[in-house]
Amino acid sequence: MTTKTELLLIRHGETEYNKKSIIQGQTDTELNVSGIKNAAKTAEFLKDYEFDHIYSSDLKRARKTASFIADKLDIEIKESKKLREIDFGDWEGLKLEEIAAQYPDNMEAWRIDPLTNGAPGGENLSEFAARINSFFNQLLEEHKGEKLIVVTHGGVIKIYLRDVLAVKSQNFKQFQIDNTSLTEIKFYDDDAILTKLNYLVGENFR
Repeated sequence: MTTKTELLLIRHGETEYNKKSIIQGQTDTELNVSGIKNAAKTAEFLKDYEFDHIYSSDLKRARKTASFIADKLDIEIKESKKLREIDFGDWEGLKLEEIAAQYPDNMEAWRIDPLTNGAPGGENLSEFAARINSFFNQLLEEHKGEKLIVVTHGGVIKIYLRDVLAVKSQNFKQFQIDNTSLTEIKFYDDDAILTKLNYLVGENFR
């Protein structure tokens, strides 16, 4: 008999770093007013659905987003450092043009081969992916047949989609994952089916 496991991935609400296009990485930023509003809207949308567990990155922007949902569903949040965004090291707090000006060689190496090159003091994509896949492999093993919510970061969702859908290594950038968007994967034993991508509550297809 086939076992179905449902995984709903939610990106945290907007922060001022998001709004200003500043690299966040693992910098522990707070939700801004828009982020709080949309996190609450997402929680209201999900309140009539049943889920067994909610996991969240331990960074405040994800934890706060998860708290709105957990309150509506009356489920305790389980935090994990493995769900943190990629560590951008010395690049955190800077805009892309500032990184290009201050770290031109590192930036070019990252552009050419992000799998083995990362920000100074940070992670490369291979290290990041290993951390993310370690978490999700354990999660799915522990909760077969259950309905799960994971509140995390854009980079985490993109990298996991890349790996679980077996797309080319460099193509993770092709996934658009907006703040408070919902991405759903249903697992039928070992088969992964992407059923929703970057769905924003209250927005129509356009």
